Amino acid sequence: MNSVISIFLLIIFSLVFNEATYSQNNSYNVSGFITDNITGEELIGTNILVYKDSLSFDKNPYAGAAGNRYGFYSVPSIEKGEYIFIFRHIGYQTLIREINLRGDSLFKKLSVEMQPENINLEEVIVEGKKIEKNVSGLIDISPDLLNKLPTVTGEIDLFKSLELLPGVNKASDLSSGLYVRGGSPDQTLTLLDGVIVYNPAHLGNIASTFNTNALSDLKLIKGAFPAEYGGRLSSVLDIKLRSGTKEKEKGTIGLGLINSFAFLEGPLGENGTYMVSGRGMYYDLFQKKFDFSTSSPLYNFFDLNTKLSYILSENSAFSISALYSNDHAYNPPAAKSTDYDIDWQNVNISINWQQVNQKSLFMNSSLSYVKYDFSSKIGLNPETVTSSTYFAESKLTDIFFRQNAEIKWHQNHLLKTGIDLALHNYDLLYSDIYSRILARDPYAGSDITSIEAAIYFQSESQFTESLWTNAGLRLYYFNSQKLFRVEPRFSLSYSITPDLVLKGAVATAHQFIHVIVRNDITLPTDLWYPSTENIEPSKSTQYVFSFDSYWNEQEYVVSLEGYYKDMKQLYEFINSPQLNPVAKNIEEQFTKGNGESYGVELFINKRKGNFTGWIGYTLSWTRRQFADLNNGKLFYPRYDRRNDISFVLSYKLFEDLTLSASWSYATGQWYSLPPGQFGFYPIGLGGPLQTQFNYTGLNSSQFPSFHKLDINVNYSFDWFLGRSDIYLNLYNVYNRSNPFARFVVLEENSNGERIAVMKEITLFPFIPSIGINVKF
Repeated sequence: MNSVISIFLLIIFSLVFNEATYSQNNSYNVSGFITDNITGEELIGTNILVYKDSLSFDKNPYAGAAGNRYGFYSVPSIEKGEYIFIFRHIGYQTLIREINLRGDSLFKKLSVEMQPENINLEEVIVEGKKIEKNVSGLIDISPDLLNKLPTVTGEIDLFKSLELLPGVNKASDLSSGLYVRGGSPDQTLTLLDGVIVYNPAHLGNIASTFNTNALSDLKLIKGAFPAEYGGRLSSVLDIKLRSGTKEKEKGTIGLGLINSFAFLEGPLGENGTYMVSGRGMYYDLFQKKFDFSTSSPLYNFFDLNTKLSYILSENSAFSISALYSNDHAYNPPAAKSTDYDIDWQNVNISINWQQVNQKSLFMNSSLSYVKYDFSSKIGLNPETVTSSTYFAESKLTDIFFRQNAEIKWHQNHLLKTGIDLALHNYDLLYSDIYSRILARDPYAGSDITSIEAAIYFQSESQFTESLWTNAGLRLYYFNSQKLFRVEPRFSLSYSITPDLVLKGAVATAHQFIHVIVRNDITLPTDLWYPSTENIEPSKSTQYVFSFDSYWNEQEYVVSLEGYYKDMKQLYEFINSPQLNPVAKNIEEQFTKGNGESYGVELFINKRKGNFTGWIGYTLSWTRRQFADLNNGKLFYPRYDRRNDISFVLSYKLFEDLTLSASWSYATGQWYSLPPGQFGFYPIGLGGPLQTQFNYTGLNSSQFPSFHKLDINVNYSFDWFLGRSDIYLNLYNVYNRSNPFARFVVLEENSNGERIAVMKEITLFPFIPSIGINVKF
């Protein structure tokens, strides 16, 4: 631990040294915050161009910068003189400010408020948020784009929209979370205002746990992510909540057949704002009322997002964010062959403090509390106990502290650094059979506590007009094993021409928590389990290479990206695990193995005009190998998808009428199906014949291909209540039966013989929905 502290002190020393270079060189630094002058919301990704003495577009700018995720920018190493600063942001009037840099004070503040304006889509490309051309695997998405896509609930469907992007695989309808480049959902780091969310999706990714009205910005990094992110193997989904408006009380209310939502925001005094957003889905009530014979799970959810923000001074801001969500899926009365009850709950509370010191060092400190509960009960009724009977509860409680800092010490060099400290507690319960007595026993199961620490530093540099690099190092300390790990990260981007960019990246990552699943059960069987003295952290090494091509003044973007990911120390249940919380050590039921995934992704995107959309295609392979599974042979996990295709189209028929559609196809997921069965009489005990299924291979069967078509029609209008939208959504238009679970049960035939019968459960048939969203 002393070595970790020493490294952190070395980083702090480096920051102090870099700040001192300003004084030594007698150069100036200009920095500040960029906000909306009506709402007070931070503007992310604003372009800043600096010209010396006079404004001349015939020559290159003297310097430039871009606003970070908190609206902060910094332009260092400026000589004495007069300068013109130009601020550009999508949907805002271009702002010009003049500044005279003279005197003894080398650090100048220039914060600006930008005026919104009505623009057409042509202007978005010219004046908009800076396109991130130098980050491999990054997809930076505006919530406004998601408004156009069809959803089952009528709201912006974040996760279903992300699934339409290449590299983000379609899963069965019941899956929750993102399957990115062959990784399981737990291998995606999901952050909400910098705080981990363990399960960010509702059932079947029908919606995310974030009301998109409450979102300010989001970005998805599909692989080889930079050093500022850690703790997961595959990918990063980084989401930032809106701060609320300082203008006046505003809101939106949406009413639909199977769900409703409300969004409110407004000022809190002169320096504060608030935002609160809540949603509820009551699909189970609809099923009970109109579909008595359904075999689809009954389902409901509720979620709540809120944020309070307060500006302490010109250089300091404070905010509190909170998330609550609860999901419940359970079997309908018509499903007599098996019964199940699955629910999960997220609780996240975080306190954030942003500050800028006198030398333009930007710092963000956060303290957060995270609680996640997941429960899976399969076979509650003793009469329905089968080989698929299972019970597990995972209760995770975390306390996180994070301190991040960044300083632009040179016009072409940005240094980021930070420290993460985490205290984890895992309360785990597991059994072959559900029992209320067991579930209420406070001493049953396992209780594990661990401490995790990490330090990173990252340098983002532009060496020429064409060459960018991002080099970083992340250092981990894991208390349970006294384990110290180093994670190098590096990416490079080179512009052959302004419209043709080559990118490459390599990164190593570790993950100290594992989701262990049953390969013989297709219903959710997640058991979250931490690394311990005997369970090693997982490790991945990723390689990414791509090129991006921009056409017709960036109206079209064509991207081709290839990747390879090597994964080690992966864990799964052994064959036929014995989950006795009293007599068995759960770690004896795990087996360790390795995996790999590789593939190529094609993305063609039309970004402006009345007709917009994209085509995405992924060809990929994911394989795993465990000495104790499948006779040591390679097998395809449920995360493997050979082909994945998406078509997304949006057409603006009139000024207020938009038609959109999406069609997606994916190769069916793998699962284990017993090809036969055998029977035996218990030796020495007597009793009836016992029947067991014979599994000859792991994931040797495959679901039918997944595909469906969704259509949305949206009409916007003004009336006495305010701006409103009426929507018609047609989900799964041609009523494709996409199965999410298959299992085999024993049933008596007409002769009284017990025979094996395969059962199948599908989710979400054709669902038409209509609703109205009213803004006030």
